[in-house]
Amino acid sequence: MKTAYKVLLFFFLLSSNLWASDTASPWYTLSADKKATINVELFLSSTCPHCHKADDFFREIGAKSPELKIKRNVINEDKDALLRFNQLLSEQHMDDFSVPSIYFCDSRWLGFASAETTGKDLMRAINYCKQQIEKNGTLTKATVDTLRHWANANKFDSGMVESPSVFSYILTIALTDAFAPCAFFVFIGFLAFLFIEANRKKQITAGLLYAAAVVITHYIQQAHTSGFYLMLPWLRIPAIFLGFLAIYFVMQHYKKQVDSTLYFSLAFLLGLIVTAYQQTCVMNWAYIFEQWLNNQKLSTIQVGFYQLLYQSLYALPLLLTLFIYLSLLKLKRAAAWQPRLLTLGLLFLVAIALCLIAYPMLLSYLAVSVVTILILAICSRFLNLT
Repeated sequence: MKTAYKVLLFFFLLSSNLWASDTASPWYTLSADKKATINVELFLSSTCPHCHKADDFFREIGAKSPELKIKRNVINEDKDALLRFNQLLSEQHMDDFSVPSIYFCDSRWLGFASAETTGKDLMRAINYCKQQIEKNGTLTKATVDTLRHWANANKFDSGMVESPSVFSYILTIALTDAFAPCAFFVFIGFLAFLFIEANRKKQITAGLLYAAAVVITHYIQQAHTSGFYLMLPWLRIPAIFLGFLAIYFVMQHYKKQVDSTLYFSLAFLLGLIVTAYQQTCVMNWAYIFEQWLNNQKLSTIQVGFYQLLYQSLYALPLLLTLFIYLSLLKLKRAAAWQPRLLTLGLLFLVAIALCLIAYPMLLSYLAVSVVTILILAICSRFLNLT
């Protein structure tokens, strides 16, 4: 009985400590009626012109926003401010002391261009954080992930010194987004479905289904970031199921029992879920475009047109790859490589399936994707020699 009492007491104290650490969060306080006050820390330098802009903006906002508690830290005049800055940088595994740095809701926002751009993005993020805390009663990981990705995009936007035309901006960001991914698993998945099928029409259908799935996921995580990060933890079970389904497909393929419906379904579903996990990398150009879009004075039709243009440009590398691959297959020398590519494609699918089953976040690591491609290319070479 005494042992049971001690166990219950231990869990009570543990839960009490967890509760206390939440209510004593450095980022917010909740009132009795569940209204949140957001704590904002500014790290400034008295010699920095952009710091003065940020300071003026928050003085104006703070005067009419009682739900914000703003603390100013001038790091070149106050040693304690510099130590506090170093502490927050260390917590987020950063080491640059660039200013102005604006901290709230466990996210760091670097730089300040103007109230109309950076200021608007900051207030959107602060209001989002406040709403999520009041809704959930705490600062959730999904909220922090969303804010940190927005903050990273804002760093690029606030550092721009030129004013490009609309078309050149969209073209540059979209192609940078498309050709500079943080990992190559989406691309090798696309190649896999081209390599494992010899029929031209099926290759085109599977390629278009995969590309469509990639664009759909890319748009969702860009335009509905908070919903995307809320949904991401729930993808774990579907990811495991899809991983086993991909392995089953590979086994059936070796038995010469390929099912076209499964082939097309797998192309679309893997396009969705592999893209979802790969989009979790820190540098995300789609968020830069989304923030730029939010800061423009555009009609609904213009927004829709620019989104369509951006997503079309983003899909361009996959469509070009499909066209080039099908064109090469018309050459006799290239067609002779198809059996070897078949083995490589199946190995690609197995690698993606194992990542989905074991740890899907591996799909967002560049080094893992590069090493996987090299190892599997070597393995397929030896398998084709036997």
